[in-house]
Amino acid sequence: MVVFVRSAAAAALLAACVALVSSRQALAFCRTTTSQIPVGYDPSVTGCWSQGKGLAWAVGSVPYELSAAASKQVSLQDATRIAHLAFKAWNDVACPAGTPMVKAYDNGTVSAKAAASDCGLAQCAPTVHDSQHVIVFDDDGWPHNDPANTLALTTVTYGVSSAEIFDADIEINSSEHVLSVQEPPPAGTFDLQAILTHEAGHFYGLAHATDALAIMYAYYQPGAVALTTDDTAGLCAIYPHEVAGGCACASAQATSHGSSYASLFGVSVIALFGVRRRSAGRYACAGHAPAEVPVLAACRSAQQESG
Repeated sequence: MVVFVRSAAAAALLAACVALVSSRQALAFCRTTTSQIPVGYDPSVTGCWSQGKGLAWAVGSVPYELSAAASKQVSLQDATRIAHLAFKAWNDVACPAGTPMVKAYDNGTVSAKAAASDCGLAQCAPTVHDSQHVIVFDDDGWPHNDPANTLALTTVTYGVSSAEIFDADIEINSSEHVLSVQEPPPAGTFDLQAILTHEAGHFYGLAHATDALAIMYAYYQPGAVALTTDDTAGLCAIYPHEVAGGCACASAQATSHGSSYASLFGVSVIALFGVRRRSAGRYACAGHAPAEVPVLAACRSAQQESG
C-alpha cells in the first residue's frame, strides 16, 4: 500500500503513529472484554485475556457521582478532591494524535439512598442500567463474597454485541481497611488516591496490566498515582484521537497487548485489584494473592442484553 503524505505536519503525525503501532507489542496493558475471564485467571502470569471484544464508552464526556454519605473515614470534601485527582490523571493523557476521545467529569453527588439502589451496585434486570456512575464507600460491611480481602471493586455494565460501556460504579471497602487521604499515606493505611486512580482505569475499560510498574497492575502500591507509559498507551488504544480526514493512530480493535512482566520486588506491593462484570449471573474475576496479602480491588462486569 502506498501512503501519500501531504504536509510536514502530516508526515510527523504519521511517524508518531508508526512508532506507536510498532511499540505496542512491547506494552503490557490489557482491556476488559465481553468474554468472561476464568476464575483465578492472572494476567501477570498468563498474559492478557484476549477473547471477546474490548469494552469502551461511546465518545464524549462521561459523568461520575459520589455518594453524598462519603465515609466515616473520608469526608465528602476529601473524597471529591481525591476522585478529581484520580480521574484527572487519565483526563490529562496526551495521545500521539491528540487528546483521547472520552473524558470523565465530576457530576456532583447522589443521595445514599439512590446509591444503594443503583443498578451497578444492586441486582437489577439484565436489560436495565442507569445513567449514574457512582463512587461509594462500604462502611457498614463489604457486601461481596470475597476471601481475598479486596480493597475496592468496579462494576462495568456493557452491551453484549456492541461492547459499549453503559455504566460503571466503584465501591471502596472502607469497612475492613484504614484509608488515608494523605500522599504518601502513613504506614498501616491504604492510599485512597492510588486506589481510585487504578479503579478509574477500570472505569475507562482497562483490565489488569502485566507490567508490574503500571497503575493497572493487579497489586496495590502506596503512592502509585502517576500513570506510566503503559497506562497511557492503553487509554490511547481504546479512545484514540480522531484525525480530521484520516484515521486515528491507535486501533481500538485489539483487546490486549501482552508481554513478559517485571518481577515484583519489595513488600509494599500488598493488595490485588480486579474488575467485576454485572450480568444475569454475576461472577468475580479477581486473581489470587498470597494468604497474607490483602486484595485491593476486584472487578466485575455486567452483560447488558440490549446493545
